[in-house]
Amino acid sequence: MTDSLILAGSFPTPTREQWLAEVGRALLKGSPDASDDDVLRAFDRKLVSRTDDGIVIQPLYTATDAPVEAPAPGQAPFLRSTRAAPVPWEVRQRVWPQAAESSSVTELESGATGILVTIEDDDIVGALDRALMGVLLDLAPVSLDLRDPDAQVAAARLLVDRWSSTGTAQQERRGCLGIDPLSAWARSGGGFDLEGVLDAVAAVTIDVKAEAPRARALLVDATVWHEAGATETQELGWAIAAGAWIARSLVQRGVPIDAVAASIEFRFAATDDQFVTIAKLRAARRLWARVLELAGLAEQQRGMVVHAEVSRVMLTRYDTWVNTLRSTVACFAAGVGGAHAVTVLPHDLFIEHGGSALGRRVARNTQTILQMESHLSRVVDMAGGSWFVESLTEDLAQHAWTVVQQVDASGGIVSALESGQIGSAVAESRATRQQQVATRRRPLTGLSEFPDIGEQPPAPMDPRVAPPAVRFDPFTLHRWSDEFEEQRARADAAARTGERPAIYLATLGAVAQSTARATFAKNLFEAAGIRTVSGPVEEFAASGAQVACLCSADAVYAESGADAAQRLRSAGALRIYLAGRGADVAGVDEEVGLGSDVLDVLSRALDALGVAR
Repeated sequence: MTDSLILAGSFPTPTREQWLAEVGRALLKGSPDASDDDVLRAFDRKLVSRTDDGIVIQPLYTATDAPVEAPAPGQAPFLRSTRAAPVPWEVRQRVWPQAAESSSVTELESGATGILVTIEDDDIVGALDRALMGVLLDLAPVSLDLRDPDAQVAAARLLVDRWSSTGTAQQERRGCLGIDPLSAWARSGGGFDLEGVLDAVAAVTIDVKAEAPRARALLVDATVWHEAGATETQELGWAIAAGAWIARSLVQRGVPIDAVAASIEFRFAATDDQFVTIAKLRAARRLWARVLELAGLAEQQRGMVVHAEVSRVMLTRYDTWVNTLRSTVACFAAGVGGAHAVTVLPHDLFIEHGGSALGRRVARNTQTILQMESHLSRVVDMAGGSWFVESLTEDLAQHAWTVVQQVDASGGIVSALESGQIGSAVAESRATRQQQVATRRRPLTGLSEFPDIGEQPPAPMDPRVAPPAVRFDPFTLHRWSDEFEEQRARADAAARTGERPAIYLATLGAVAQSTARATFAKNLFEAAGIRTVSGPVEEFAASGAQVACLCSADAVYAESGADAAQRLRSAGALRIYLAGRGADVAGVDEEVGLGSDVLDVLSRALDALGVAR
C-alpha cells in the first residue's frame, strides 16, 4: 500500500458544542426539557474537579486550551527539561547509618546510582564513616541530609575532605551536600540566629565550588512546606521565594550569582496525584528560570536541578503495601516530570526506622523497573504536548508566581515566616485537607477505605514532641492518615488487653436490599478497628455487641425501621446507627452515609463503646 491510512478519516470532526450537547443528554437523560444552564450546572457538578488550590480540571482538553508552545527541551525557560537529550535520573536512595541493616554498598550494588545519607545524631564523623564504608566515591554521587545548620556545614566539609583524602578527582565529586538553613529554621520555629549562620554557608559554598565543581552545596527543601500541609502552589511559591532569599543572602556575602545558581538543588515532594506532580516539577523549572532571568543570568545558567522524593505525607502505618502503590505512581510522575534525582521511601518507613530490608529493596526496585522496563528515561518530557498537562503546568506556574509576589511584598520569606503569614496559610490548607480526609472525599485506601481489620497492628508510635515555638510555630510533618490512625490505635490497644470493640450490623429485608449498606457500614466502622458482626435484628442480643447499625434500603426503613430500632433498644443496644441519609427513623441515634464526617463518627463510636482515648 502506498496510501497512508487515516484513522477515523471518513468521520466528520465534531465541534465542542456538539460534544457538550451529547454530554448534556447523558447527564440529564431523565430531564428532556432541561435548559442550557441546567446542563452547565450538571456538567460542573459531575465532570469538573478542582485541585487544592482551586485550579479547575476539565474533563476534556483540546489544542485551544494549551498555552503557547514552549521551546524545545534544554532551552530556557526549561519548562520541558533542562536537558536536550534523555538521561536516566539518579536513583538516589536514602541510607540511615543509625539503622543496623541500612548500607550504602547494598543500595549501590543492588540498583541505586546515588545515595542520600541521613544523619540524625550528633556523631557526624561516625555516621559518615559508617555510611561511606566500602563506597567507591568516584563512581557514586553522595548527598547529605541533616537538620541542624551547623551540622550541615560540618558534614559538607567532612565530605569534601573525604573526597580529597581518597584521591577522588574533582570532576567525579558529585551530589548535593544539603546545606539549607532556611528549612532548618522553619522546622525549629525560628530557634536559632538565621543571619548568624550565613557567613559560614557562604564560605563553604565558595569552597565546595572550588573543590567539587560538579557537586551542589546548597539545598532548597520544599518538602518542609509540603509536610506541614501546603498546597502545590504554596509549595512551589515558597520554594522559589526561599531560593531567591538564599541567592540574595549569599550574593551580599560575596558569592557570585552564577556560583550560587550552580550550587543550588531543589527538593520537591512527589505524591500519587500523578498529573499534579508532573505539572509541578515542570512549573518549578519555569519559575526558577524567571527568577534567574531577573537576576541577570544568561539563558543556559537558569536551569533548575530537581530532586523529587516520595511524599511522607501520604504514607500510612496500616496496610503498608498500599504505600508501594502510592510510591510507584509518585516515582512515575517524578520521572515523567523531569526530576534529575528521585528517592522512593520504604513502604514500612513508619513501622521500622529506616524501613525493613525488604522495604528498601522494593523502593529501590520500583525505580529500576520504571527506568529499565518501562523506559521512562528514554524520552525527554514525556508529558509534553498533552493539552491537559500543558494547561495545568501553566495554571500552577501562574498561581505559584502570585504566591512569590505576595511573599516578596511582605518583605521576603523570612519576614513572612516571622509574621505568621506563611504559618496561617499552611494551617488553613492543612485544615481543608484534613476535612477532606475526615469525610473521605480524599480516601486513604487500606485505612479510611477498605481497611484490613485482620492485619497485625503496628506497634504504638512514640508520642511526637514538637520543638517549642520560638518565633513562630515549627513546621512539622502532618501525615494525612494521622487522625484515622489515632482512632485505629485506640481499638488496637483495647484488642491487646481484651476484646476488640464490635458493632452489630442489623440487616433488614431481603439480601439484595441490605447488602449495599451493610457493606458500606462494615467498611466505615472497620476504619476505626471496630469489628463488625451482621445478622437479623433478633440475633443482636447473642452477638455480644453493645451498639448496632441498621442496614437496608430506604423503603424498608420506612416500613420497619422504627420497629427494628425499638427491638434493638429493648435487647440492650446502647447506641443505634442507621446506614443512609435522610431516612428519619424514630429511635435511631445517628445516620451515617456519604458526606458524613467519618472521623468524627468513629471517634464518638469508640467513646460509646467505652474505648479509652
